[in-house]
Amino acid sequence: MRFAFKLKRRVRLLGRLHAWALAWVSLSIQAAVTISPVIVNVSPDGRAIITVRNDRQREVLYQITVLQWQQIDGQDRYEATQDFIASPPLFTLAPAASQVVRMGFRNPVRLPLEQSYRLLLAEVPRPGDHTGERGLVQFAMQYAIPVFVASSQGAEPRHLVWQMREEGGALRVRADNLSSSHVVLNMVGLTRQAGPTPPAELSHRQRTTVLAHAWREWRFVLPRDKSPLPWRIVVQSADREAVELVPDADVRPHAF
Repeated sequence: MRFAFKLKRRVRLLGRLHAWALAWVSLSIQAAVTISPVIVNVSPDGRAIITVRNDRQREVLYQITVLQWQQIDGQDRYEATQDFIASPPLFTLAPAASQVVRMGFRNPVRLPLEQSYRLLLAEVPRPGDHTGERGLVQFAMQYAIPVFVASSQGAEPRHLVWQMREEGGALRVRADNLSSSHVVLNMVGLTRQAGPTPPAELSHRQRTTVLAHAWREWRFVLPRDKSPLPWRIVVQSADREAVELVPDADVRPHAF
């Protein structure tokens, strides 16, 4: 019962946080832990391996939980799942020690869409986990690692369909992912300039994942001195350095 209560608390916590923020935490706090890889792509046989290294100066107890990751109405949603087995689910690491975690997908069938999950690696507080230094606070960290189970469609072009609408002095931009796998965007912006790679005049530079057959939305507040139209959408994909103009063929009249 206590474990179930903790798991529910974690699900609620993830529901209030953006996925990009959790991924950023897992990549940035190198003083606490090193996790490799930071994105887990599960092989066709349903297996994957993760290595965890304790970079703290003390022994740490870690616990692993896997949550199903969905995007409903443009928002990230997380639910408890039994789809994965993680071995070991609980382990202790001495300073500078490493642990190999093996993951097994319980039902490795041919799925038409990529399945998305989050692996939570949580530090479990224990009595006596303190440094003894006055005024120094110790935090029990939690890291969220994206886990993707490939679809049976294999590699295919990733296709986003875009929509844009004006709403009370702002523009709302929406991307619908029609492909069978996720798409990661480092930037979504707006420009009124021409050319194949125009600079973004307004932008959101938060790393965003759009899951298969899901959608995400961005809101841009328009400065008073700039007219609402005509604006065009520019993006920067995670696998490309250049900012690209979204082709007119991929922008449809808004229906949201």
